[in-house]
Amino acid sequence: MVAWNHDAGYGSIRPAGGGDEVFVTLAAFPTDGEGPQLDEPLSFEVVAGRDGRKQAVHLQRKPSTKRDSALSAARGAGHARVRQARRRRRRLGLLAGAVVAGMLIVSAVRLWPHHPKVDARAALQAPR
Repeated sequence: MVAWNHDAGYGSIRPAGGGDEVFVTLAAFPTDGEGPQLDEPLSFEVVAGRDGRKQAVHLQRKPSTKRDSALSAARGAGHARVRQARRRRRRLGLLAGAVVAGMLIVSAVRLWPHHPKVDARAALQAPR
């Protein structure tokens, strides 16, 4: 893959053995959930498109090399750190919310006006 336009959904591929670039659309890619990546090793068939240009079809991702798997492992470690940071931030947010709620409850209890209990009998018997 030598070029890709994400907005339009097409790009070009250059065969590994050399030769002209070949037009490719998003529909030619496998539906494995991964989008096209530049410099990704692919296998494909070349056919003549509707307009007569060469077009790549039936794309398949080639197995990754050791170097690619090392990059994937490093990328995975980065994602793990991001997930860990998100969890830590979420816990900190929950803790901060609990502290604020506790402070509000304590403030409300201390500032709530305390009225002495009125004995109903004493109030009825009291002289006016």
